[in-house]
Amino acid sequence: MRGRVFVFDRLKKIFNFKYDDVPMSDFTYLLHSLYAKFFHDYFFRCEHIGNYQKCIKTAEHEHVIFISNHALTFEAVLLNYYLFVHQAGIVNTLVYSEAFKLPLIREFFRSCQCRPVSVHTGAECLKKHHILLFPEGMDFIHHLGDPDGSPRFHTGFLHMARQYLSSNGRRTIKILPIAHAGVENALKFWVIKNQFFMEKIIKPLANYPFWVIPKLPFLFPTKVVFNWGEPIRLKLDDIKTDKKIHQWSDRFRGIVQDLRKSAISLRAQHKWTLEHTP
Repeated sequence: MRGRVFVFDRLKKIFNFKYDDVPMSDFTYLLHSLYAKFFHDYFFRCEHIGNYQKCIKTAEHEHVIFISNHALTFEAVLLNYYLFVHQAGIVNTLVYSEAFKLPLIREFFRSCQCRPVSVHTGAECLKKHHILLFPEGMDFIHHLGDPDGSPRFHTGFLHMARQYLSSNGRRTIKILPIAHAGVENALKFWVIKNQFFMEKIIKPLANYPFWVIPKLPFLFPTKVVFNWGEPIRLKLDDIKTDKKIHQWSDRFRGIVQDLRKSAISLRAQHKWTLEHTP
């Protein structure tokens, strides 16, 4: 009887819409490597190009901010796994706070040590771990799959850097830009923006600007290329004003755009080679 009550209580806790952003243990985080290896090495056949060795070396010696283009967050699993196998440290991925209300997704994010995105949370996470952000925010959905499209970057990652430097007496912090191509080709879904559906069904549970419904099978095997940029070290004076922050945000957006185009080009070459190999 006690066992049934325990199981019922656990299921009730998992399948509710109550907010919970408390991260699970480091051990739980490391367990993700057991399945991530399959997705990274075989399902997505991930290839890393660019300055990945320099980025990993940097992450081995100091806490850094990773920024990347966005494709429904699974790219974070692949990046975190790659850093884990190279012993570069734990990464707190910062995600939209409403995700911590969604059953199963909430537990998955908590087990990955994801945190709700905010300037304060990002600055606090940097004291213990690296952080990963997607500066496109929720606007990424409008440009997903568009090789030339990229929404304007939100500036939160630079505000986090500024707060971290100013409150911890640190002189500098490094930001590591990464771009990927191919994850978006593995995820098939419908984007729902119907006002009645969103207002009556979704927003009473979680305040999302859109909703996605997976097309089955949800994940398709594909080729994914990660292009790592040059680590950029910033001083507090570099981002001391909002004007400077916006200037750096535009610069990082341009860097990620260029990295992504190169990743798309290389991925296309691989695809052509595979299709034309006798």
